[in-house]
Amino acid sequence: MRNSLAKWGMPALCLALLLAVAGLAWLMITQMVSKDVQLVIDGKVSACETTSYTVEELLEEQKIQLVKEDSITPKVDQTLTDGAKVEITKAVPFTVRADGESKDLKALPRTVADALDDHHISVGEADKVVPALSEPLTAGTEIVINRITTQTQEVMEPVDFKTKTKGDNDLPAGTTEVVKKGKKGQDKVTYQITYSDGQEIDRQELERERLKKPVAKVIAKSTRGMIHGAEYVKKITVKAYSYTGGGRTASGTRARVGEIAVDPRVIPLGTNVYVEGYGFARAEDTGGNIKGNTIDVYKNSESACLNWGVRHVTVYILSK
Repeated sequence: MRNSLAKWGMPALCLALLLAVAGLAWLMITQMVSKDVQLVIDGKVSACETTSYTVEELLEEQKIQLVKEDSITPKVDQTLTDGAKVEITKAVPFTVRADGESKDLKALPRTVADALDDHHISVGEADKVVPALSEPLTAGTEIVINRITTQTQEVMEPVDFKTKTKGDNDLPAGTTEVVKKGKKGQDKVTYQITYSDGQEIDRQELERERLKKPVAKVIAKSTRGMIHGAEYVKKITVKAYSYTGGGRTASGTRARVGEIAVDPRVIPLGTNVYVEGYGFARAEDTGGNIKGNTIDVYKNSESACLNWGVRHVTVYILSK
């Protein structure tokens, strides 16, 4: 056995050393041999002659610096061969404004969605992104992300009461009086609220429950009015005739301008009135033809009666 090792050991060692030297020599020769390489940067093609052994050496030779976001094919540790093609896509700078922060980043010029994915920036289904996710990313693009969130909220809301007005003939003209105070009610309301970056932008009512009914406010308002400084409690429309000739009225007074004949069932005797177109008067007389909403106004002459004729007027019943 010893004789065998002694016989073959030395030649084998020499052979191994010879092969190693030959490999090193081939490596050196290979490195020294120039190669034609096609270099493509952002789609721009250029041809170069190089003795670089690896892609990394070629980058150093061409003074090309890469950042981690850049893309290169083949990888930098790959061996260069004659006719090789090296493709480089440079990342472009862009800005992201989201969550109250602004970040300056780089990504390959693909789409806005790809750029956000590259930097693990999530986008919710309801979030608003400008430009749109499908838009191409270019140098200087500013991406704004509005975070859209929703929340259900239950609140108690007051319910305003209504105000009702009713007529009151006992109140002085032009006055009102609160008969019943109003009280607000209360509703329980459920809203769905939408926020953009924490600011409310929409509110939708989902449900409303009446917990307390409002109580209406009641106001009494005088039905009386004023006519030429006098207060009236009622007004009616009548057919007005005229008469003259003097004599005594049904009330025993002297017939004169300022007294009228009426139907006592409509206007009681002794009532003070204001007759439209005639003036202030007092109901003191009656007549066989004076029925219902009909009156006779006294005039001093037949010509005055003719001028009056027959007309429809408003009679204001004055307060006592």
